[in-house]
Parts: sequence; C-alpha cells; structure tokens
Amino acid sequence: MLCDYHMHTRLTDGTEEPRDYARAAVAAGLKEIACTDHMPLVRPFANGYMRPEDLPLYVGWVEAAQREFSQLSILLGLELDYLPGIEPELRDLQQRFDWDFFLGGVHLIGEWNHDAPEAIARWRTCDVDAEWAAYFKLLTDAARTGLYDSMAHPDLPKKFGFRPKHDPTPLFEPFLKVCADTGTAIEISTAGLHKPCKEIYPSLEFLKLARAHGVTITFGSDAHQPRHVGRDFDKAVALARAAGYSSFCRFSKRKKTPTPF
Repeated sequence: MLCDYHMHTRLTDGTEEPRDYARAAVAAGLKEIACTDHMPLVRPFANGYMRPEDLPLYVGWVEAAQREFSQLSILLGLELDYLPGIEPELRDLQQRFDWDFFLGGVHLIGEWNHDAPEAIARWRTCDVDAEWAAYFKLLTDAARTGLYDSMAHPDLPKKFGFRPKHDPTPLFEPFLKVCADTGTAIEISTAGLHKPCKEIYPSLEFLKLARAHGVTITFGSDAHQPRHVGRDFDKAVALARAAGYSSFCRFSKRKKTPTPF
C-alpha cells in the first residue's frame, strides 16, 4: 500500500480540484492521498498561495471528494510554509478545521523564493554554500516548532542543479536530529526527477542519515496536475529501501501510523 501525501489544486498553483486528483489516484491504484494545497499567506510575495477567503471552499472541495470516492482515503491537509515568527499564524490556522496532515516547506529565504524559475539568475551569482546554510537553518527551525507532520522536499535547494562546494552533511545533521526529537517525518518527493537536478528529494546519502537518526518518512509526488499523482513511486520506494527503510507513515487526524511498503 502506498499513499501520495503532496498535491495542489487550482486554488493555488495546481490545475484541478481534489476530485480530479482522487480519480487519478484510484486509476493509479493508490489507497490514500492527502490534499496539501499551499496555505493562505498574506504577504506581498505570496503569489501561488491560497487566498484566505478561499480556505472554506478548499475544505468543502476535499470533503466532497471524500464523499464521492468512498474507496479512497482522502486526507484534509495543507502545505504550510515556514517563515520566522509565523508560528502564531500557523497555530491559529491549525485550529480552524479538522485537519489530518500538515506538510512543512521552506520556499522563501527572506523574501527570495529560491525554487521559482526566476531564482535561477540569483543562484548563478550568489554564494551557494551560504544560501544552502540559510535554507537548512530555516528548515531546522521549522521542524523544531513541532507544528508539522512531515517536511517536504528537504533538500530543495538542489532543484536547479546548484550544489554547495563543501560537504553539506553538517547542514543535514542538526535538521535530522531535530526531526527525530520532535517526531517530524521527512518527505521522499519524486518531483525532483522532473526538475533540472533530475534527482528525488532527498538524496540517498541524506536518507541514510535520516534512517540512522530514526526519522520516519512519507511519500509525495508534489502533483500540480492529476496525471502526476503517484508518479515514479516505484523509484521512491527503491530509494527508501536502499537507505534501510521498510515502512512509511500514514496519518489520520494528525496521528501517525507506521505502515510497511
């Protein structure tokens, strides 16, 4: 049994509604998905995030899909970005509906959306090692809050192929230790296979460290179109096995259950 815990609807930067992703999941043979649209974020640089007034509509869409597809478990979730000081806003949001799952992400370093296509020009001229360090500090701070169930695409800065000159392991270790301490999972995301880095997030070396720290995993396609649901999950499972994993985590009402592959 496999579950896809990362997808986006047309209320943010996806193309369709939850029912369309659910239909694709059934066709792909999945038994469970989590809808994880980008959280409402009121910021001047928040293009691609949900409008606050659309949140009830989003929840209604997910609930309608749950009723329509009784053969599929559909979790109500969000991808919550971490920004310094955003914790009160996240806690308030988490109290508003009966959520199943929260995916954490760091897309913004300051006001720089480091994984947007327009970021490539800056990546070409910046101190790549310094930006990787800044990213992992934010990711570690996010995990430390305990507000997230799993951290999405953890080595996202490699997306466009810009990698640090020095061994990044010292950046990974503090993050993974905090994940272990807070019980926060990390996501194995197949989206990276279709980006310039041509590699699953995170790398095998990263996953081996995560396994050594006792960090649990979830799987996600980061689907922005229904046809991407469950994409390349055979490769994700193979990578997880190579790192020493034999199970992943499912969630319901934010409670974690280990599940064998």
